[in-house]
Amino acid sequence: MTEIVASDVHVDYDGHEVLTGVDLHARPGRMVAVTGPSGAGKTTLLWTLAGLVRPAQGKVEIDGAVPQDRDETSAAGVVLIPQDNALASVLTASENVIVPLLAAGVPPAEAAQRAEEALESVGLGAAGSQLIEELSGGQQQRVAVARGLAQRGSAVLADEPTSELDAVNRARVVLLLRAEADRGAAVVLATHDPDAAAECDAELHLDAGEATWVRPLT
Repeated sequence: MTEIVASDVHVDYDGHEVLTGVDLHARPGRMVAVTGPSGAGKTTLLWTLAGLVRPAQGKVEIDGAVPQDRDETSAAGVVLIPQDNALASVLTASENVIVPLLAAGVPPAEAAQRAEEALESVGLGAAGSQLIEELSGGQQQRVAVARGLAQRGSAVLADEPTSELDAVNRARVVLLLRAEADRGAAVVLATHDPDAAAECDAELHLDAGEATWVRPLT
């Protein structure tokens, strides 16, 4: 499984430093929560870990190698569940889960089976044939989670995956992410939810781009 190490990561946007010397270690089988107020840099950190943002200083290593872009982190098994869900509104819930699997070379029959199982796991087993635009915001968020789970990554970066969910579904998603860690994946969860953070093995708090370990990973 994949190990992610961020060392002294600095990220600048338009001359403004968004991340300031952040260190993070995500190990196989463990969950790390990244907490902090809106604008603290949580999404930027996850995007940097995913290879979508290049640090101005410092580095991110995936199993000891420094990836150059998202294609390389994806090839290493790093799955990103984005905050904006990034679903195709013209496709059904099931198709949104299946298409990335087909693109990754998963055989069609297996992709369909994985999609069915993933949607069932988030409580949307009956919604597979519905268009994304027909679903509520919370349902769309769960489809995005299902899409990430179906990819069976060696690392999962989940950016506020419970922000639009009720208490029951928040707990369901956190349990599913824990199951990913139990499977051996390294899981990083960006969240505002203290209950979700408490379920993780460690908590890194961001404030104005600076990181403090509330609970370090042992």
